Amino acid sequence: MNTSKLLILLFLTLSISLFAQSEPPIKGIVLDEDKAPLDLVSVALLKQKDSTFINYALTDVKGEFAIFDTPKDSLLLQFSYLGYITHFETIHYKNQPIDIGNVILKEDTYELDAVTLSAVIPIQIKEDTIAFNANSFKVNPSDNLETLLKKLPGIEVESNGKVVAKGEEVTKIFVDGKEFFGGDPAIVLKNLSADAIAKVEIIDKKSDEAELTGVDDGNKQVVINFTLKKTKKNQGFGKVSAGMGLDSRYFGNANYNKFSPKTQLAVISKYNNINITGSNIQGFLENADGIADESDDDNSTAAQSKSLSGYLKTGVVGINIGHEFKEKESLNADYFYNLSDNRGTSFSKRISFANTNNYDYEADNRFNKESNNHNFNFNYKNKSNRSNSLTIKGRLNSDALTQYSMRDGFYYTVDGDLVTSNKQNYSNTTIKKSLDFDINFFQKLAKIGRSFSVGFKTKIYEQSKDNEQATFIIRNINTDNPSNRDIFALRDEAFNNGLYNFNFKFTEPIVGNHYLKFQFFLRVLNQNEDIYQFKTFASDDDEDELLSYKYNHRESSLQNRFGYSYSTKKLNIFSGIELQELDRSFGVITEDRFTSNQFYVNPFSIVQYRPQNGVKYRLVYNRKIRSPRTSESSTVINDLNPFYIRKGNPQLKTEKTDDISLIANIFNYKSSLNFTSRIKYQFSKDAIIQNIAIDDDFVKTRSYINSGERQRLSAYFNFSKKIKGLGIRYAITNSSFYNTSTSLINLQLNDVVSKDISMGFSLENANKNVVDLKLGTNYSVNNTSFSIEQDLNRTYRKQHYYSAMDYDFTEKLNFNTQFDYFVFSDNQFATDLQLPIWNMAISYSIGNGPNSLKLVFIDLLDKNVDFERRSTTNFFEETTSESLGRYMILSYTYRLGNRKQQND
Repeated sequence: MNTSKLLILLFLTLSISLFAQSEPPIKGIVLDEDKAPLDLVSVALLKQKDSTFINYALTDVKGEFAIFDTPKDSLLLQFSYLGYITHFETIHYKNQPIDIGNVILKEDTYELDAVTLSAVIPIQIKEDTIAFNANSFKVNPSDNLETLLKKLPGIEVESNGKVVAKGEEVTKIFVDGKEFFGGDPAIVLKNLSADAIAKVEIIDKKSDEAELTGVDDGNKQVVINFTLKKTKKNQGFGKVSAGMGLDSRYFGNANYNKFSPKTQLAVISKYNNINITGSNIQGFLENADGIADESDDDNSTAAQSKSLSGYLKTGVVGINIGHEFKEKESLNADYFYNLSDNRGTSFSKRISFANTNNYDYEADNRFNKESNNHNFNFNYKNKSNRSNSLTIKGRLNSDALTQYSMRDGFYYTVDGDLVTSNKQNYSNTTIKKSLDFDINFFQKLAKIGRSFSVGFKTKIYEQSKDNEQATFIIRNINTDNPSNRDIFALRDEAFNNGLYNFNFKFTEPIVGNHYLKFQFFLRVLNQNEDIYQFKTFASDDDEDELLSYKYNHRESSLQNRFGYSYSTKKLNIFSGIELQELDRSFGVITEDRFTSNQFYVNPFSIVQYRPQNGVKYRLVYNRKIRSPRTSESSTVINDLNPFYIRKGNPQLKTEKTDDISLIANIFNYKSSLNFTSRIKYQFSKDAIIQNIAIDDDFVKTRSYINSGERQRLSAYFNFSKKIKGLGIRYAITNSSFYNTSTSLINLQLNDVVSKDISMGFSLENANKNVVDLKLGTNYSVNNTSFSIEQDLNRTYRKQHYYSAMDYDFTEKLNFNTQFDYFVFSDNQFATDLQLPIWNMAISYSIGNGPNSLKLVFIDLLDKNVDFERRSTTNFFEETTSESLGRYMILSYTYRLGNRKQQND
């Protein structure tokens, strides 16, 4: 018998042993009131005397269920399905199979914020909603919602705070169906305790138009709704924590919440110097214009991945108030203040090329950034009328940012000879103010499927920057004729921008599930700049240079869409063409303006197919027109930094991109399998690329041109499954990115190809347990190659191994620890780095009350370092930054409104 036959025989033997099962002890069929079978109903088996959870099952497409491993006892069957009233059946199992026959569930009329979930059901699924029982996942009293989400299958919380569920970014987070601090995921996840939550719902939320008309347009957003435990409703609850430790480390946190059916109140506050933020810190991470700002370089592998280094002090105060005037009419408002003070040092090394004058660069950096941010949001919704709905949203934001930085830079030839140095001191004060206002009205007309909507959205943005920069340059070092230059520059910038969007949409039913759609969009952008720059050059013949101008950039885009839509429960199609007219006018107001007018025909198509619950495929294609940004087409020069001069190109054409993406999501919770994948391909014509010139004095001048084509391909998948019988879930992830771009380096075209591959594997407990374990590894590699200077082609690898354990010695004493080991290697840098990080914590609940103590050890090995590498169109850079390092804190926590939890 050959090998293939042996394998087939082995496969058949295993299949028979796996699927040939005896008669199940308990089985039945679950139907709705119309006698139609219900799929994915959660059926829990409980002990009758104390409702102890024994086992559970999910119904199939025929409504059938079967429960195995049943003890001989008086038992209770609980049937739970989102949108239906929970049903109970009493049985007496005596080691004889029981067929309970048909079970009829009655539909519930509760809305999203009132749906209940029994404490014993780990998961419930209905159509577009997946609900997890929070009690089925191990959390500690000090854990926030971010920690809880990381334990749920199919959900990722990225380092920048972005939450991805079902393969798509979560746009809003609700608490009991109501907005919480504007729905900002970062604020909600970092400031609400996990032990207050009974249920986590992952929802494919229909558009407001689809909710009103009942016609599913396939246009959905992924949102998360946290439902509070019953003991947390209608009474105040919260937590107060404070801690102190070695090296003058401290923190204080407090939050108070009171949620009733009509009114919601939440207050949060934080103050610490241990690098813990309380909100989305992305705005603070953005570089101000100045000596360090090359963040907009094309093809940067580190773009959008900035992180905090050094020492951070944070202060946070926030209040959220929501009130429901009547059913489906509510107002939600919040105010949030964030203070950030970040300072530290770093060391950078850079390998650069510019055809014939390649060079290396090293820099010692010191920085200090302080930010004071005020943010106010409000959201009014009125969906009380069955034929129309009105939403009004607004946001006011004010941010004051002060930044100081000092850099000592050194330029070397490829032979290692030091030829130029510069010392730069830079300070910047930026004041930002913005107003966002959004109003949308939807109206359902008499004919079924006929509807229209009208909306207006505006953003008014003001910003002022006061920049000071002192630069001392020494050239021709180690020669007989060294030279130096001392430059002091002032640059005051004022920006006043207005963005106005108006839209009108009309849907006309044709026949059956077929519709015609007409959509009208008008976008108007008006940008004003007022620049004053003064430079002083200290030399034998002192000289001054003055630059002052007012600049205006106007752009309007008129888009008319004509589309065909087909909509059923399983299939949604929306395809058509968009006619776009784009007008641009820009320039210094005292000079002749540059104007352009273009007309485009842009096809688009969206196809979404859902063959069954938990399975969704989505294909999206559209053509995007990107007009040059203000800085790319500017007619003036920004030479604040004498080593990095920025110019625009007013002759730039628009960039045309064909964008196609495919998303496949499979969530089979009967087999505990999760699979998410997304593939995206972009092809651009008249691509806007960088035109870089670097002279013999290492002065870099950057402008832009249109050049040929650009391609980007990214692919991602995540697969996880529970190993039944072992209580372990494994996950496999893969992410790949392919990008081709072109840059012009000293008049020579340079084709850049960047390939990124990231793989990961992890094992963790799948059920709540005394011991919670997690092991895993991530491996990533970046390959960047060039058509010129091929000897500088780069391969960069990063390995990450991690383990975590959470162990309950007793009900009151908990121990958890996490160990991370990083390995960085690069063929262009000789400083390969191994970085172990070890954190640990011990917590103890005092008595039977709400008091607890916690001892935290961070970075026990005291490595005190952060590490980052990136690739751009003409250089590689490696930055090593100082970090907070080892510290220890002893903290005390008091939980407000704590009472015995029953039937949560």
